[in-house]
Amino acid sequence: KYALICRALPKLSRQYDYVVLSFGEGPKLFCPVLTVVHGPLLFDPSAKSLRFLGAKFPYLRGFYTRFCKGLAGACVGIGVGPRNPVVANSRWTAHLVQKCGAEQPSLLYPPVQPLCQFPLRSVSPLAQPAIFTRGPQSVRDPYLIVVVGRIVRNKRLEDAVTLLDRLRRCGIPAHLKIIGHARCAYVGRFLSRYASHPHISLLPNADQAALAEVLSRARIGLHMYRGEHFGIAVAEMICAGVLPFVHDSGGVCELVTDPSLKFVTTTDLLHKVIAVMSWKEAICTQRLAVLKTTPALQKALRFPSECERLLQSVGL
Repeated sequence: KYALICRALPKLSRQYDYVVLSFGEGPKLFCPVLTVVHGPLLFDPSAKSLRFLGAKFPYLRGFYTRFCKGLAGACVGIGVGPRNPVVANSRWTAHLVQKCGAEQPSLLYPPVQPLCQFPLRSVSPLAQPAIFTRGPQSVRDPYLIVVVGRIVRNKRLEDAVTLLDRLRRCGIPAHLKIIGHARCAYVGRFLSRYASHPHISLLPNADQAALAEVLSRARIGLHMYRGEHFGIAVAEMICAGVLPFVHDSGGVCELVTDPSLKFVTTTDLLHKVIAVMSWKEAICTQRLAVLKTTPALQKALRFPSECERLLQSVGL
């Protein structure tokens, strides 16, 4: 779909004063362009980029990507021309964009709104937003693990199930709750495969109240995605008082700066999860306090004012 849009956009753009490209690459246009980048290049057929996007067979997917790139026409890349500023959603994404030949992008972290907070209002850039935590650590179940986010292949939910099974084999009474949007064919296969698992609760398309309740009870969160661009679900976990484990790659590491909460392999993750399950309440509270003060989370919570400042800087 985006390839067809790119093909038609040069003609359509003649009717507009400004164009926002929210997927990255685009064709040369007859008006200024603001490019919002949130991941690897969409039309990059390399196996490495396609694995980031969750392709099961990246080499076969590469042929399809090349076809779409040809269909899109002459895409000139990201941020070509002095009137075409680029916005990235993390420092990691910005680094990828620079490797593709663009100038230093502006940084705008995605909006994050704590589940138990009223809608954010535009505040001063210097103001520190409140972060609400539902439930003290003492009432949280140290063995309850939560996964939040879209139920799609590239979130690697099977890895979370593997971790659960390994914890159970170690004699740890862990339970896994998976909650998130379920809108693709993969969902049916995943749900049918694990619906009867005695230690997994599946909550597809649950409402915000159910999500808030789960986050108020769990101590540990999992985010298994490799090379996550930012990780809004991870930010929501932190705001809710959940300690999130993330893969040591991608922009999500700008949210989770604690080495004890970052993993490289599933065995590494197993050992670190077991360690956190034994932490005392004071340690959990201390580690969460640090995560809540990271520049990435603070700026994401101040998204309205950060966005307004960015738009003013590019003349909008």
